Amino acid sequence: MIGLYEGTAVIVQARLNSKRLVRKALLNLGDNPILYRVLDSVRALPAEHFILACDTSSKKEFQPIADAAGYLCIDGSEEDVLKRFCDAVEFINSNFPNKPVKAIVRVTADNPFLFVQAAEASMRRYFELGEPDYFTYTGLPHGSGIEIIKAASLLKAASETDDSYAHEHVAPAIYSHPDKYRCIRETAPPAWYYPELRTTVDTAEDYEKAKEVYKYLVSHKKTPPFVPSDIVEAVSYADRTVVFCPSVTPGRGSGHLHRVCDLVGALLGKLRCLIYIPQSDYPNFSKSLLNSIPSDIIINEFPQKAALIVLDRFRTSEDEMTFFKHRGPVVVIDEGGPGRKLADFILDILPSLRTGNSNEESLMPENSPNIFSPEFISLPVNRKKNFNKLYKNKRIHLTPEKTKVLVVCGGENSYRMTLPIAQILASLKFDVSAIDINLSFEDIKRCEGKIKAFSRIENLKERLYEWDLVVTHYGFTAFEALAAGCYVLLVSPTDYHYKLGLASGFTALPAGIPSVINFADAFSHGIKIPKIISPDSKTGHLPSLIKSLSFGTKHLCPICGEDGTSEITARTPDRTMAHCLRCGMYHISFIVAPPKQYTKTYFFDEYKAQYGKTYLEDFESIRKQGMRRMEIIDKLYIDIFYRKREYSIFDGEKKILDIGCAYGPFVLAAKYSGWYAVGTDISESAVQYVTDTLKLPAFVSAFPALPQCYEYIYQKQMTGSGFESVSVHIENSSFAALSMWFVIEHFRDLDSVLKRVNGLLMPGGIFAFSTPNFSGVTGTFSPYKFFAQSPTDHYSIWDAKTVKDQLSRYGFKVLKIVSIGHHPERFKWCGKLKKNGILWNIVLAISKLFKLGDSMEVYAMKQGTLEDVK
Repeated sequence: MIGLYEGTAVIVQARLNSKRLVRKALLNLGDNPILYRVLDSVRALPAEHFILACDTSSKKEFQPIADAAGYLCIDGSEEDVLKRFCDAVEFINSNFPNKPVKAIVRVTADNPFLFVQAAEASMRRYFELGEPDYFTYTGLPHGSGIEIIKAASLLKAASETDDSYAHEHVAPAIYSHPDKYRCIRETAPPAWYYPELRTTVDTAEDYEKAKEVYKYLVSHKKTPPFVPSDIVEAVSYADRTVVFCPSVTPGRGSGHLHRVCDLVGALLGKLRCLIYIPQSDYPNFSKSLLNSIPSDIIINEFPQKAALIVLDRFRTSEDEMTFFKHRGPVVVIDEGGPGRKLADFILDILPSLRTGNSNEESLMPENSPNIFSPEFISLPVNRKKNFNKLYKNKRIHLTPEKTKVLVVCGGENSYRMTLPIAQILASLKFDVSAIDINLSFEDIKRCEGKIKAFSRIENLKERLYEWDLVVTHYGFTAFEALAAGCYVLLVSPTDYHYKLGLASGFTALPAGIPSVINFADAFSHGIKIPKIISPDSKTGHLPSLIKSLSFGTKHLCPICGEDGTSEITARTPDRTMAHCLRCGMYHISFIVAPPKQYTKTYFFDEYKAQYGKTYLEDFESIRKQGMRRMEIIDKLYIDIFYRKREYSIFDGEKKILDIGCAYGPFVLAAKYSGWYAVGTDISESAVQYVTDTLKLPAFVSAFPALPQCYEYIYQKQMTGSGFESVSVHIENSSFAALSMWFVIEHFRDLDSVLKRVNGLLMPGGIFAFSTPNFSGVTGTFSPYKFFAQSPTDHYSIWDAKTVKDQLSRYGFKVLKIVSIGHHPERFKWCGKLKKNGILWNIVLAISKLFKLGDSMEVYAMKQGTLEDVK
């Protein structure tokens, strides 16, 4: 803790009559009101005065809380908060003349998760900077920061303004007048920089989230005042809400709800989970299952937004799917309804008629699963020990007197098949047990001596191995029984169940309650043993997959930026690809992988893993490609502008900007070609190499955002030795060319990128870029492979067939397309061709002739004339 700052006052503003969440200051967070949490969290700051500045009508209820926290409670105007602050300052100055207020630390009472360490650092920085009129850190979570205001300046500003916004929000009275007051905003250090997070409590939804944040912190044994890293972890947990929507509709079985309850049980404490069940009167079978889940996570109103929505509903309509998609990314599990094709991610676990005998290429892309894996069925731990011997034969013939049979037709047994089937099997001399939730006392009495009857068996999955044969219908129990080492015979409530059973390799009987003859025929032919699940099958960890999917992100068309304009073109295990019907762009629609960081690792380790050498080791090869590209740009420049003109290296004619320049091979090639070349990249280390090693102008930026100017240090030639620095402004219509070599596909928002490119180029300027080409050999003949192998940070997939129309939207005319990236081995049946052999060269010639390279270079002109610049 730093020493006390004399004349510093922490002033916390609060009122009960807040507009969006009335009386929020008194809402409990843990065992104390939010107001107390705020007051207590900043009480340790090195200030001389601690004041609660409230409105007059709130003082009666706030006074005890202020006293308990060690604050002086001063009341004032409800609406004029600026005056309330000034009144508080003047009260201290008049009552404590030896301790006047010099600096105000402004805190609002709806921020219970303040970064106290950042507040302390702000105070230190304020005095280091010589006590400016206003100071704050930018980039902290919304609700975790404070402001520091010079008291004398605030009193002066208040007397000079009638602006209602300034009187309501206090600090604008200062920072809205930078001509009068010295205002400093500094970017927060990386450890505190989380501008995307929200910690304030302004709405009912904020309050529910705040309770989750506090609960998470307490459950992880954190004590207030909480440190920023713990707050960030807790808020990230609360923000990533996963809403599960199971089917509880009668007739659809209990398996969907079982699976959701198991998932939620495994994820609690790791993810914020909610179970949405709209019905107030749950079916009988669901009550016992839901009793195992904390009641506060079961909701009957769907939240406004969620990080992930998991539908385990059996069938979902298109309208229902549209509703869910408006609230967040949607993952469906074993979905069979028409809304399936609209889902962001499809997970098929149980084999279906759609997945049982199909592969990715043969299914319609919108309906094909991202993942099909029966291993995600929660298989039993307890299994028969002699299964190896039993599974040598494909069909098994059973002896009734030596066979223990379990009959269980689903958790709800809605078709009432269990008892009739059990009675038939008992008549065939099998040792029969039956589970039926609908059993009455009379039913159990009638079964005595013939059938062992149960209304339910706790944790049935782990007891299945006790029976030799399980008779059930198509569903989870069938697969669990296979893993337990049991033989399985399927009965069929519907024709659909029957077809599913046959498609998965089971012995299945037609729809309805089978007769004695039906069973006798099945046993005489032998019970088939499906290969899909066996006692040696391992269980995939479904909760881990759901947690991974909760970090996934949804993306709209990078050009149109609208939902509902795209159709799904491919689904892979880590992403869903879409095709915009409006502009023709292929793009990522949903992706599981986190955003890539373009650090040194990207250019060295990752680059080497893909290309066999680091970026710098490949530098000369890339530079030579740059020289070839500059020849094309030079020719187009001459064709457009007729002749080369005399120019200064700082004028607006023959300048080229290379976006995503990396370590500068193309910038160097452009310089060798006689252009004034400038590079920019998001990687600081790459830009430093360009400026320090290559001695070429470059600057760090996250395009399309650019600084107003950049510094260029160049060596004196005509005026003497040494170096000189010049500040170069970046102006619109100042570049004759702009390039992006395998960069454009990395942008999520192409609309703003292409508009910025157009603005930077002079009319007639050249926009040159390279990018993967969907019209190449792989995209044309193996589209699924093309999408699956596309890097996870390629948010758009360009196509030579549509690029002209797409660029024309932004005022560009395509002048030339060069097909590159020719790979004869990627043609069908050519994978084993000898490189540079006769056949190889023939296929290579064909690829070049028909422009089937998997990448392309596009050279386009900004439409207009040089006269327009004048």
